[in-house]
Amino acid sequence: MAFVLYPKDEPNKLVAVARLAADPDNTSAEFAIVVRSDLHRRGIGRLLMARLIDYARNCGLKELFGDILRENVAMLALAKRLGFVLETRASTDVVRAVLKL
Repeated sequence: MAFVLYPKDEPNKLVAVARLAADPDNTSAEFAIVVRSDLHRRGIGRLLMARLIDYARNCGLKELFGDILRENVAMLALAKRLGFVLETRASTDVVRAVLKL
């Protein structure tokens, strides 16, 4: 599933995309999100992540996860505020955010 966001007055200008890809058993899904860099810190990522979480719950998924670059402190903070547990990965450059649904 993917959610895309376009401005109402400029339907050809993509603002953000959030997606999840579930495993074949439909128990867990990986998320990814990208927001246009000039529109960071306006609540767009939070809005789309909330939609993904709701969608995942409604689909009966048990877990949502994503790998976030350690330098992306804004996304790490957002994940934490949304209830994700942050796990250090083998690579010191990546943190895995896991949300039990």
